[in-house]
Amino acid sequence: MNNIKKIKIPGEFYLSIFTFIGFILLFFFTKFGTAAGINSFLKDVSFLLIAAIALYLVILTGNIDISAGTMMGLCGYMAAFTAKAGMPIYVFVPIAIVTGILLAGFNGILVTKFNVPSLVATLAMVNVHLGLFILLPQGGWVEGLETNFTALGSFSFFGFFPLVFIVASFVFAIFMWIVRNHQFGKKLFAVGGNGNAAILAGISPKKVVMKVFLLEGALIGIASILFYTPKSVVQANATYGMEMLFISSVVVGGTRISGGKGKIVGTAIGVVLISLINRAMIFMGLQDYYSYAAQGIIILVAVLISGTDMDKIKVFFRRSAA
Repeated sequence: MNNIKKIKIPGEFYLSIFTFIGFILLFFFTKFGTAAGINSFLKDVSFLLIAAIALYLVILTGNIDISAGTMMGLCGYMAAFTAKAGMPIYVFVPIAIVTGILLAGFNGILVTKFNVPSLVATLAMVNVHLGLFILLPQGGWVEGLETNFTALGSFSFFGFFPLVFIVASFVFAIFMWIVRNHQFGKKLFAVGGNGNAAILAGISPKKVVMKVFLLEGALIGIASILFYTPKSVVQANATYGMEMLFISSVVVGGTRISGGKGKIVGTAIGVVLISLINRAMIFMGLQDYYSYAAQGIIILVAVLISGTDMDKIKVFFRRSAA
């Protein structure tokens, strides 16, 4: 019997079970189970999934970006402003993506060229973005958007399966392949796990980090489209503070906040779980600050767990039971 190997169950399995239970409870005991409820939930998951992938890549390299929320607002505003001028989808979508690349690229330059810690650099940029919101025409509001902008976010198959969810799933599949199979994915883990060892292996951490910030910007631009296109009114500062949603989705999915460890599938599960928690709070009629508190607690617990040697904990309990 001692020769039988123990089956190692990944943490994502337990997280999936917990998420599934939450989904079932919401489905049968709230209005979540209606077509409108499912449609709204999938739209929320769509933009959050793309933004969480962006932060997953950044965190995997041992960095952080707390300007992602305000960055998404600026990307969405630029897209809406362009659409308001009568431009079609094949113009305003690239505008959002390019805006994200420029904003995140500037963060990357601060981190890689000037050696500013990513936390400090992105914290400074949050305030810069907030200042830009004030300077934007009409305070960053774009109203009266027509179908050239709202068509993507409003279209759904069978009344409950939104097109934006298909877009998000496609992007997720691409990055899951990159992280798992492409050489670039291996470099992400190497840089985040041990930068010095990565250098000895011929990897340039600064080049990898710069590319990650550029990718993050593109993804945030896409996320802004998925978030804002269901709306006929765009408010640039509506996404201020959402970076906590993005980060909590990543860390609750098992990604180590210090970098070098984490699965993109875990991030996707974390997105669903965080979305379920937020939806449950809405159905319970709780104020937004309860949601903020929950996100903070989730991040704290996830960081504490990821920084704890779980093998030592298992040994302790085995000895205690002996």
